[in-house]
Amino acid sequence: MSAGGSGAAGIKALFLAYFTWVGLFSPYLSLYLAAIGLTIAEIGVLLAVPQVLRIVGPPFWGWLADRSGSRVALLRVSSVGALAGALLLPLAGGSFGALMVVLALLYFMTAAQMPIGETIAMHAAGGDAGRYGRIRIWGSAGFIVGVVAMGPVLDAWGMRTLPWWTAAIMLALAASAWRMGAVPAPRAGPPAVRVRERLREPRVLAFFASAFLMLFAHAALYAFLSLYLAQLGYSKTAIGLLWALGVAAEIAIFWAQRRLFERFGAIRLLRASLWVAALRFGLIGLAATWLPALVLAQLLHAVTFGIHHSATVATLQRWFEPAQQARAQALYVTVGYGLGGALGVLVATAVWSAVSPPAAFLVSAAAAALGGWVFRGCREPDGGACGAAA
Repeated sequence: MSAGGSGAAGIKALFLAYFTWVGLFSPYLSLYLAAIGLTIAEIGVLLAVPQVLRIVGPPFWGWLADRSGSRVALLRVSSVGALAGALLLPLAGGSFGALMVVLALLYFMTAAQMPIGETIAMHAAGGDAGRYGRIRIWGSAGFIVGVVAMGPVLDAWGMRTLPWWTAAIMLALAASAWRMGAVPAPRAGPPAVRVRERLREPRVLAFFASAFLMLFAHAALYAFLSLYLAQLGYSKTAIGLLWALGVAAEIAIFWAQRRLFERFGAIRLLRASLWVAALRFGLIGLAATWLPALVLAQLLHAVTFGIHHSATVATLQRWFEPAQQARAQALYVTVGYGLGGALGVLVATAVWSAVSPPAAFLVSAAAAALGGWVFRGCREPDGGACGAAA
């Protein structure tokens, strides 16, 4: 089967289903946990569980995918496991221990979707960032479906129904994985540079350090923005629309990003996205009560996620060989979403409790700025030495 035909259609469907679930879970899980009676400390720990699972899950699935070459089969198995986890969620009730176990299962299984899915998507795009963006846009559309549709639904039906909507979306995810056709395995043969050797290069170290800091910075957004805005008096529908605004901006940038990548290159765009993230989180921390500032902050999601994500995938595709792609994507998820995200949630929880909610977002702004500084010396075409004075 061709990389660009049915392969692209299959991964679009997977992205659509997976990010519909993300659109439901990311904005509303903290509100669900609060609705069933958990404390802010318990919520913070439970929201760190998925991040911790991203430390062990993606490397396992990425290694297994590269070693076996059976990427679609692994997507099928993991999606069925995720469905099982979703069905157990309502049975956990308000038990902190049971919720920890169920969320661990759910996030371990969904940890397979992105490293494997991104590898398939970039293969289907032939390494072209513009074509990749038009595949990945389906994930953004799914997120909007999840966040916009579920805001009014949860307002009407109540936060306690969230587990059942989760199970329904996971069923769609499993169905999309089972409908995917076969994807060609990466070419065999020993790599010119092994993964461990590549990871010793200064540019790669700087890249992963900046990824850690970028996802550390985003942790407060993903974990607590909805709760923060609810405390400021925004309705669930308004919160959903603000999330959707960010993803709409993300969709626009995915659709139009080819010219940006052709003109500026992945490295410069990656570096710029870190500085824009510092501005975004500063706005949320200092001016979230002023709607125009909050709208601007959400529009900047086009850069802090859309551009950063595409530039990350393009950079990893350039620096790592075809048979290493799933492991490279998995390592990014582990370092960024796993280590960075988990520590970011714990720090945001501590700062929220000890200082104030706005202070948690100002810490995020500082982390993003530090990431921009770490990545300051990286240049096209090969990423430069990184860390040297620009």
